Amino acid sequence: MKKILIFTFFFLGILNAQISKAGQSGAKFLSLPYDVRSESMGDVGVSLSSSSPFVNPAIISTLNLKTIYGLAGFFWGVNNFAISYVIPSKRGNLGFWASGVYVGGMEGYEVDINGNINSIGNFSYLATQLGFTFSKFLTDKFSFGISSKIIYEGFGGFSNAYSVALDVGTYYITGFKDLLIAASIRNFGFDMKPSGQYTRYLYEAGLVETTATYTSYRLPTIFSFGLSLSVLSSAYGKILLAYQLNHPTDNLESHNIGLEYSLMNIIFIRTGYKIYVNSDEAVNGANGINLGLGVNYGRIGLDYGFYNKGILPPINQIAIHYKF
Repeated sequence: MKKILIFTFFFLGILNAQISKAGQSGAKFLSLPYDVRSESMGDVGVSLSSSSPFVNPAIISTLNLKTIYGLAGFFWGVNNFAISYVIPSKRGNLGFWASGVYVGGMEGYEVDINGNINSIGNFSYLATQLGFTFSKFLTDKFSFGISSKIIYEGFGGFSNAYSVALDVGTYYITGFKDLLIAASIRNFGFDMKPSGQYTRYLYEAGLVETTATYTSYRLPTIFSFGLSLSVLSSAYGKILLAYQLNHPTDNLESHNIGLEYSLMNIIFIRTGYKIYVNSDEAVNGANGINLGLGVNYGRIGLDYGFYNKGILPPINQIAIHYKF
């Protein structure tokens, strides 16, 4: 058991060492929340039980029934969606899933060589990831999961880009009360480069029209480490406390704290907060407090999340999961 833990965290450490602070990345839809419970608690889902593999692929090893998960969100004119299907088996649990965003009705413009701005009609943006997950308990307390996925971005009829990437995660039951420790690396893959060419204008002894290829961009890779523990428990309810460290390639490191109160394992009230730390180790103001509600009835559950984004409009998401 100790050898497995040492190897796994050494492996995750190597991957994390490869995450450089690039400062910029594309395919930002990969950074959007796709697990309502996790995000409504401040993005602390790496160590939380879940019906989907979006935050940590190792989590689905805890599911012993077939599980369907679906999410819908609408914010800033963006349609956000996710769906997953998990199949448990003796050799390990399998997951099939997809998520992404769609934005339609955007008007496009182009500038000609004379500096005139001309409308080129409406266009849409579609971005999605399609994935397959395998997760298995290697011992009675430790599980490992890996997801492989294809990533696509379509920029109307102008261009598109593809990539492949991996998500890797671990999940450890410590044996101390219900303390759980987990870690994951998401979006570890190849750079993306839009297809085709675009027109640009250079001034070389006069204005010259030329063409150029698009610049490639990195994926928004993120390393997460977290733990969760019930701090108060009774026959009627429980308060769960969770902490998560996020180390992304294209943003500030954050320390996230979340709480969940469950009443009879039927009604759930959630809240969470993100604290961002800059390079000088000074704490900056977080976006705001996230909130959420959940209801479980038998094998079906419904979750709602409200995410405060500071000066930006809030995000609202709803998810449903069913076990059979």
